Amino acid sequence: MRVKTGQNGEHVTFCRICEAFCGLVAEVADGRVIGLRPDRDNPHSKGHVCVKGVNMHAVTHDPDRVTKPLKRSGSAGEFVEIEWEQALDEIGDKLRTIISEHGSEAVASYLGNPTAFSTNAIIGFGEFLGAINCRKFYGAASQDTNARMLGNFVVHGAPYPFNIPDLARCDFLLIIGANPLVSNGWGICAPRIRHDLDAIAARGRVVVVDPRRTETARPFEHVMVRPDSDAWLLLAMMRVIIDEGLAATNWLAANSEGWSDLFAAVARIDAVAAAERTGLAFEDVAALARDFATSERAALYAGLGLCRGHHGALGAFLYNAFNALTGRYGKPGGTRFGLNLAGAVKPFGGGHGEPCTRIGHIPSIAGMLATAMLPADIEEPGEGQVRALLMSAGNPVLSAPGGAVLERALSQLELFVSFDFYMNESNRLATHILPTPTFLERADWPFVGMGKLLQPFLQYTEAVIEPVGDVRDDYWIYCEIARRLGLDAPSPSPEKQAAARRGELPDPVGQFDAAIRQGPAGDRYGDNPEGWSRERLRDHPHGVMVENIPDDYALWQQRIAHEDGKLRLWHPLIAAEFERLVASTAPGGAASDPETLILIGRRDIRSINSWMHNVDKLVRAGAPTLLIHPDDARERDIADGDAVLVSNANGSLTLEAEICNDIVAGTASYPHGWGHRAGWNRANATGGANANILAGAGAEWVETVSGMSLIDCLPVRVERAPA
Repeated sequence: MRVKTGQNGEHVTFCRICEAFCGLVAEVADGRVIGLRPDRDNPHSKGHVCVKGVNMHAVTHDPDRVTKPLKRSGSAGEFVEIEWEQALDEIGDKLRTIISEHGSEAVASYLGNPTAFSTNAIIGFGEFLGAINCRKFYGAASQDTNARMLGNFVVHGAPYPFNIPDLARCDFLLIIGANPLVSNGWGICAPRIRHDLDAIAARGRVVVVDPRRTETARPFEHVMVRPDSDAWLLLAMMRVIIDEGLAATNWLAANSEGWSDLFAAVARIDAVAAAERTGLAFEDVAALARDFATSERAALYAGLGLCRGHHGALGAFLYNAFNALTGRYGKPGGTRFGLNLAGAVKPFGGGHGEPCTRIGHIPSIAGMLATAMLPADIEEPGEGQVRALLMSAGNPVLSAPGGAVLERALSQLELFVSFDFYMNESNRLATHILPTPTFLERADWPFVGMGKLLQPFLQYTEAVIEPVGDVRDDYWIYCEIARRLGLDAPSPSPEKQAAARRGELPDPVGQFDAAIRQGPAGDRYGDNPEGWSRERLRDHPHGVMVENIPDDYALWQQRIAHEDGKLRLWHPLIAAEFERLVASTAPGGAASDPETLILIGRRDIRSINSWMHNVDKLVRAGAPTLLIHPDDARERDIADGDAVLVSNANGSLTLEAEICNDIVAGTASYPHGWGHRAGWNRANATGGANANILAGAGAEWVETVSGMSLIDCLPVRVERAPA
């Protein structure tokens, strides 16, 4: 029996905080969600869910949440509630004026992490920006995925899709720069990844390479390296594999181009010296390389940690090249592309180069620009100066580099519209905040997980409850602003504009239904009576494992954008990055000044960037601490629990020290996303500090080739704070 939105009782749905998309059961009473629990009947997640997912109703019903349109009435954080018609009219009028007087280059966007997990928001926002010819896409990508997209662009010919390990058949999983037991498997739709890793370890080995003994490293084999030394480690291992004849040269000759150039570059690397830069003994590096190369079913899996150092783009390229070196593409237990049940399997995401940032001329990847250049784009006069910013679920003041500089720039905008459900540290400077739904208030698909599946799974959910207060769906908002700009639909597509005029254009959730219906698991509009559609899935709210879908892992060449279907294992962009690495003088991630430490970030299972810190159950353990090795603490006369001053040329923070052996000497660790002072009272009371004020804004704080912000692996001074 189908349950209506808002009806008292149990509602089956799923979490939309990360790519795991774990199943949930919501208990509703009097139009409110009073509890969430794991859905043990979900055939994909089978009762798994993290602590964040079961507390999402605390966000939905948070008294601090924005539930009516707000207009700034004075200084930062001072707002008055207004009606939707007034808000939309003012935004439409101002946006039209700015575009008319200054062109569409005067409009920029910022895309935050939560947007990706709403089908209507992620598809609708992109199409709306295309409709107004906005080409300045800033966002979280330059803090996390730009480097990975650059590596994919070189090797695969397109930024997307990402290749991922074949967990079900893997016997040797090497993990670099990832903590999947906390991230729930970044880049993979695998909600039971702890069970997957346990199964691999039982069959063979799981080896975790990380400067910190992370939650994933603890139960498996841990190789503790210096931060920012991943490229050196991969090159040293590749040198061993090539020198000892363990490379799959016949496979490379048949399936790649440029591999001889790659071999020539690797031959320039002194493997012993490279291992030394990582802080490891060469014998240990060589043994790890041999074990990987000689294992029948092995894969390298890398996460954001590989992307966020000073050589992220090269590291991301080497990730793909390393998997190719021993012929792991499309092999059982190797690296693969996820199942795609939405029809098209073609790679996508654009290319590298244009558009470039107006200031610094830093190239984009998949259209995503370097956020470190946003302040200059707002403050520097001239043609194309940004005067309007449209931000979807973002908080760059806490998540992007140069928080203080960015805050100053945001305050100068003529129009700053935030689509969000909190007044955060960034949009407290907005001219308007338009309230959008949490995932419990909207119908949805696990959209971004559909290209990252390791098992064929489908699920659709209706909204559990009606939107709280005067909250409106993101796509409805885009439609209304577009209408005020004289457009029939928030889309650059003439076909969609025409469909909207006929009243036949579905929202993106409906458009994705069409993609599913035409895909390999779809009903093909009646041609396949055993196939699936949104309508049929409504009768299967727990989701379904799709039968009779062949696993296409061996057809990996269909996901390569290069016309010949071959990998490209060398490129002028990579040659330049290789030379930059070879010319670097600091030994791996060690600080060049012995009095400084290298600051890295970390994840916490209770936290997701900055936007769930107003939930008491998630933050009651207190503010995060600065992890520091006992040797480093002893040299600085720092005791556990001491207040310490962490500083560099960009700023300083006072943090609480936690001394532990779980981090390599010469390194300190602190997460981003803290230091709240906005419209969420519990978050403001948590303490902590904004670590990203230690990162700078401007071209010198960007990895030029990828646009990645340099906010990890920062040299800092750490000393006891004055009494």
